[in-house]
Amino acid sequence: MKRSTFGALAAGAVLGLLGSATVVGSAQAADDAKACYRMKCGKSIKGHEGKCGGTMVNDIKDESACKTAGGAWTTESDAAKYKKK
Repeated sequence: MKRSTFGALAAGAVLGLLGSATVVGSAQAADDAKACYRMKCGKSIKGHEGKCGGTMVNDIKDESACKTAGGAWTTESDAAKYKKK
């Protein structure tokens, strides 16, 4: 009885560690994902009227289209520099 309890506790601890490592890895991957962001307010991206700098343009999905339209292909954390203070 004691061996099976110890085995269950050890297995639970290992699974807990693996699960937390997976969550941290996916959060870092989401932060590294790039998208098209406005560099300033208004009509700063051709054909996409809208909000101010630092906001993502959901309609543009690739880097070349973003740069052609006048946006910045960057991560969400880097796009924060385009927001007005």
